[in-house]
Formats: sequence, C-alpha cells, structure tokens
Amino acid sequence: MPAIPERIQICECWARDGIQGEAQFISTDVKIQMIAQMARIGIKRIEATSFSSPKLVKQFADAVEVLKGVPRPDDVSYIAIVPNEKALDRLLDCCQAGYGVQEITAIISASEDHLLANLERTMAEVKPPLAQIVRRANAAGLKVIGCIGTSFGCPLSGEVPLSQVLELTDWYLEQGASYIMLGDTTGEANPLQVRQVYQEARARFPEVEFIAHFHDTRGMGIANSLAALQEGVRYHDSSLGGIGGQPATNRPKYHYGLTGNTCTEDLLVILNEIGVASGVDLNDAIQLSRRAEEVCGRELLGHTTRSGPVRHRHPALLTAAALPAGLEIPPSIYLWQPGQGPAGGEAVVATVIRAALEKSWPLPAGLGLEAGQVQGQAWPESRTVLVTRFTVLEAGPAPVLSALCQRSDGQVLFQGPVQLTFSA
Repeated sequence: MPAIPERIQICECWARDGIQGEAQFISTDVKIQMIAQMARIGIKRIEATSFSSPKLVKQFADAVEVLKGVPRPDDVSYIAIVPNEKALDRLLDCCQAGYGVQEITAIISASEDHLLANLERTMAEVKPPLAQIVRRANAAGLKVIGCIGTSFGCPLSGEVPLSQVLELTDWYLEQGASYIMLGDTTGEANPLQVRQVYQEARARFPEVEFIAHFHDTRGMGIANSLAALQEGVRYHDSSLGGIGGQPATNRPKYHYGLTGNTCTEDLLVILNEIGVASGVDLNDAIQLSRRAEEVCGRELLGHTTRSGPVRHRHPALLTAAALPAGLEIPPSIYLWQPGQGPAGGEAVVATVIRAALEKSWPLPAGLGLEAGQVQGQAWPESRTVLVTRFTVLEAGPAPVLSALCQRSDGQVLFQGPVQLTFSA
C-alpha cells in the first residue's frame, strides 16, 4: 500500500461541473466573484468554465466573458472543458488574446452506451476528433486532462471493465495527455473498487498523475475520495456544497437521485483530521460554500456547512486575526461554584468569558476584556453548569463578540457585547 500523500491539490469544480445542472443562469459577475474567492482562499486549480455549445448548455454562454474577468494569480491554474474542435478554436482565440486557461479537460466515456446517450457517437467515432483536440492543445502549450467518464460503472450498461479504462488511459497518454482523470460520473463507485482500480492503474502507469473525480449520488463521495487518497492519488476534484452533475439540457435524464460532486468543505474536514495539507482554509471554504448557497438560491449538500469543523483547541495563542466577523465559536462549559471566585457582576462575567475562550485557544498575556454592556441575571447560589458561546460581531484590532451564557436548563445568565483588546 502506498503512503498517503502529505499534501494534495484540490480542483474546485463549482464554477463548471457544479453549476452546469442549475436551471437558472448565474450571472457572469457572480461567477467571476466566486472564482476570485476560490483563488483567494488558496485553491490552486479551478474549473473556470466550459466551451460546450451555448445553445446546448446555456449556463456557459458567457465562457469568454468569465475568462476575461477572472483574476490571474501566477500560482493558479484555470481549466476549461473542451468537447470539440470548434470549442477548442474559441478557447485558443482567448489564449492568444491573453485571457485563456492553463489546462483543458478532454472527455470520453469508458461506457459506449454513455457516449451514445450524450454524443450519439460510438467509441470509434469519438476517438479521432478527440485525439486531434489533445494534440492541438499540446501544440498550443496547454496541459491536457484526459478524463475517462464512467470509469467505475455506468447507469446505462452496468459494470465497466477495468481493461477498458486502462486501454483508454494508454490511448490518452499516446495522444499526449498530461493527467488522467478517472471519473465516477454518476456515483457508481465504492471504496473497495476505487482502491482496486487505482492499484492496478498506478502499477501499470507509475509515472502518471491520476485525478480522482467522484460524485456523491449514493453517499460515497467522501469515502471514495479517501480510498483514492490511500492509494497515493494527489489530485482530487470537488465542488462547494457538493453540487454538480448532468448538464441542464433537453437531453433525457439517464439516472436518478443526487448528482453532486464530492463536497469540498466535507473533503477538507477529513484532510484536516488525518493531517493531509491542501493549502485551503476550511473556515474560508465554509463561508464560500454559504455564498454558493445564496447564489444557487437553496441549501446545498455540504454537511460541514451546517456543522462547522471538528473541534480542536488551537495550538497558537488567540489573536485578533483569528476572529473574523461572523465566526461562531463553539460552546464551552464552565462549572460555577459559589465561593471559589468573584461573587458576581462584571468580574465574574469576565472570569466566565476568559474560561470559555480558553477552551478554544491559549490566551495571550495582557488580553483586555470590556464587558460593561453585558446584561446579567442574579448569580445562582448553588453549584451550576454554565454553557457559553460567542459570535464575532466586529473584526479588527479590538474584536467585538456577542456573548451568551446559559445554565444547563437553558436559562440565560448573561448576554451582550464583549470587546477584546490585544497588547502590542
């Protein structure tokens, strides 16, 4: 068994695979803003758009405008889907004008039934024009992701032979593909199968960088991503909120249930918990996923967007920078025992607040706390368990927190704004 990579790269697919099934058109400005935020929070590979026919997939009628508008950090690689040579012509015009992409994705299905359903073409008919796309893209200096859809099974034909997947991998490499993506197009894969497929694929093609692309149709997206990780795969696709799937077109639907990708924020949780670096801050991803929900107009599928990260005490001292506006600090328990501290008033409020904050961070020396506006009830006369929670109201050098302290029966003991000051 290969070692789990110490670091992986996530490709964020929300702006392409994620929204291609959305019925409403998402504005160009919003797409650009979302992509800019992805780059800002540390995502280095981003599916920016698709050059599918605007008549067929209306969501990407603005592909050129999106590429014109996105920021261009040196360390971010943008990816576009290129389904045919006409699409490649349009993209290469963008590249020549200075607002292209660094990578393209070329797609073929391992299942011929799936090809017929999507393209009305056989494997033999699809290969020659696809090979030409790969070669032309290479000649233009673009990296090519050779995507093999339905690598783990097909909703139309059932099992897909691994030999077919390996044969297509070899074919893509002969054409000049830079990466090979094994796509679980409709969520057919299971973790045991994923490990077996990647074991054989990596043994046969040890120098190839494989990309894991899973859908969560049957609730196994995260499990399958982890299985690929355990086989040494370093490149993983995912989507904010776990959305994605079959484009919104007039073509018949060929499978049922959820269509979304492995969820980015849920994937980040497991990476954090097992010590695999991604360069992406989980809290930033949660905030961006909430923005994605606003854009899509509904609650998406990310578990972590609702629950927040797994709780751990931060190893570093609390700083003002660790308290962005809107942050909800997990609740903390304090055992109030009369006679063991201040009798009441602002002094005991400060004691309880400090104790609650210290459950999440070591507190720096000289941390100031102003709680004069906190409204309190009469302090209990007997031993009482207190639950305290905070939300950051205002960020900055002197953050303001909204504090709520309750007894274990729910009765509010005190609540109100608390201001922290940090010594230089």
